[in-house]
Amino acid sequence: MVIDCRPVGVEVGVSGVPRRFRFGPFDADLETGELRKNGRKLHLQEKPFQVLVALLEEQGTLVSREALHQRLWPADTFVDFDNGLNTAVSKLREALGDSADEHRYFETLTGRGYRFVSPVEQLGIPSAPQQRELDIRIKRIGTELALVEMAGRISFGTECQQIEWLTGDLLRENQKKIIFDLSWVTQVDSTGIGIIVVCSGKVREAGGELRVAGARGIVEAAFKTSKVDRIVALYPNAAAALEGFTGSKPAPSHSP
Repeated sequence: MVIDCRPVGVEVGVSGVPRRFRFGPFDADLETGELRKNGRKLHLQEKPFQVLVALLEEQGTLVSREALHQRLWPADTFVDFDNGLNTAVSKLREALGDSADEHRYFETLTGRGYRFVSPVEQLGIPSAPQQRELDIRIKRIGTELALVEMAGRISFGTECQQIEWLTGDLLRENQKKIIFDLSWVTQVDSTGIGIIVVCSGKVREAGGELRVAGARGIVEAAFKTSKVDRIVALYPNAAAALEGFTGSKPAPSHSP
């Protein structure tokens, strides 16, 4: 299966209100009512999606249970509000892979409401077009092998978080043979290098292996200057790295 995460331009509604929000590996499209994770559409019912939108619009600010009540259910609607909202919040947490105890995206303020705490990008607010610093395409090969193609810059910011969360998601899906193909990456900073090392460690702890392929030019030089090539196996291209996982193992680009 291929998940296409090619660059997306700004989308502006008639009123100038953003039509889409992006946070971590997720995209929430207000116009279609769809939530996607790394480009893949998730099943999320209307009420949980409305809760998500309300929290995204007020990122960093408390959204009270009463405000959600008024937003989700008109005044003349007869419903068990507490149970209805609790169910919607539970379904939203399930879709995000979040929890009340160890939240990554939104926290519960007991008896008061909820607050979205993860960084949020609003698409449609800026006057000038903008694109992602890093675009990712995932190819799942078999039951355990995933080829992650990256293009752009791996630098400090939410894109580095996306790589870490993506790796965690692949491991939870029992895909423990992972290749990062950097053939189209033009720049990597110290944070980006650090994230790749962290991801390599997580994969190793899970009993798998992470390989890096296609690094060239200043990207390859950055890896070798920081001695990452002594920690993570570097391959000249994805084909060489794939062969190492699926057949005879070619020598990586660094000395053992």
